[in-house]
Formats: sequence, structure tokens, C-alpha cells
Amino acid sequence: MQWLLSFILRYKNLFLYLFFVSIILSFSYFQSEYHKSKIYKASIIASGLASEPLKNLTSYFRLKKINAKLLEENFHLKSLLIDENYKSNYEYEKIDSPYSLILGNVIKNNISSNRNIIIINKGGSDMVEKEMGVIGSDGIIGIVNQTTENFSSVLSILHKDIKINAKHKKTNAFGSLFWEGNDPDKVTLSDISIINKINVGDTIVTGGMSSYFPEGIPIGKIVEFKNNGRYYLINVKLINNMTNLNNVYFLKNKYKSEIESLYK
Repeated sequence: MQWLLSFILRYKNLFLYLFFVSIILSFSYFQSEYHKSKIYKASIIASGLASEPLKNLTSYFRLKKINAKLLEENFHLKSLLIDENYKSNYEYEKIDSPYSLILGNVIKNNISSNRNIIIINKGGSDMVEKEMGVIGSDGIIGIVNQTTENFSSVLSILHKDIKINAKHKKTNAFGSLFWEGNDPDKVTLSDISIINKINVGDTIVTGGMSSYFPEGIPIGKIVEFKNNGRYYLINVKLINNMTNLNNVYFLKNKYKSEIESLYK
């Protein structure tokens, strides 16, 4: 109580000033329509100035919750898209997709070497396994190389030792997709026979001839090609921006071990 009395006595002149100002404003508000209008407008401005920082602060703290909800919705939509895409390739057999998704976040992404590695915050405890395919919001990212309990390393599509089965969407002609170590937004597709008609702007997708990726996942667009004798050598611009990765999806194929046992 003593500190309160000391505080009041210390600032008594300020309190008296504010008291008299409030009385004057009250008289002006009730006695004059002009002053009433001006005071009302000033109160709106003051209220807006005071409320805006509070609203911005509240919105900032709500961002995490909003982002989590958006991620959940995107995860659900991506799962539906993978399932529908798989079913469309087997529409006459009514086969359900064997693929399920595991959401992860990129914590390190190297693009400066010829053999680039991506580190993701999901590992063995999250059911992530070696040789799982990894995709982004638009296209493919790479293949899981190693896992620990909580993390995994992924061979990026920008890795010179990785080759991915891909196809020309219009003709269904298959080839091998690889990175030559140059531009981080371009890869090369080889082994497409010249009997197939291709054009700049055509879409390249996954071929589905492996347990890593289902058929039809977008990879990129043809930007250039040349006749290399019996086959085309095709320059493909990636759909995914490999220099700016955040949320990714692991593709878990429930038939993977069964398929690989037949290869062995």
C-alpha cells in the first residue's frame, strides 16, 4: 500500500491534469455536437492504433497453428492425389494404391556438390526406411539412402550416382533420368527411342518401373532435345525448386520387400 501512495503522490500533478482534461472533454462531448463528433473520431483512431499491434501479435502466435492445419490438409490432399493417380493407371483392374505418405521437413539441403544429400527430420522411429522415394509438393525429390532413429539422409535427384526410371507422358516411352552436375533445375533423360514424337514443353513423369515411385509423378518439362542416333538426349527442367525445399513426403510402398525379393 505504501508504494501505491508514494506513486500517487509522485505523479499527483499528472493525475490532476488528466482528471481536469477528462472533465473538460466530457462537457465538450455532451454540450457540443461538433466536439462530440471530433472526440468520437479521435477515439476510433486511438482504438485502431491500440488494437492493431495487439491483432498483429495475436496473428503471429496463431501462425504456427494455421501452418500446422495447412500442412495437415496438404498431406491429406497429396495422399488422395497419389491414390487417384495410381488407380487411374489400373482403372480396369480396380487396384488400390499400395503407397502411403510420411510427412517430413528438410533440415539441410546441399546443392553445391556433384553428389548432393538432403537431411530430413524423420527416421526409423517414424517408419522411414532405406530406398523409400521422396517427393515434394510438385514432383520428385530423391531416394532415402540412410536412416537413424530420428533422421534420414536422401540422395537428391541432383546426385550424379542416382538414376530414375522416367517416361514421356504423351507416348509412354521409357528412359533413364539423371543429373549431369550442372544446373540445379535441369536433368537429362536418355534412352527414349527416336521413333517416338516429342516436343519442347512435353511433360516427363515417373515410369513406375521401380518400387521407389508410383507411375505418373511429375518430374518436369522438356526444354531441349537432340537426336543422338537411335535415341533422344532430352534436357528436362524440374518442376520442383530443389534450392528451396521445406515440406516433403516419403513414399512407403507396402509391397516393396515382396517386389525386391523377386528381383533377387
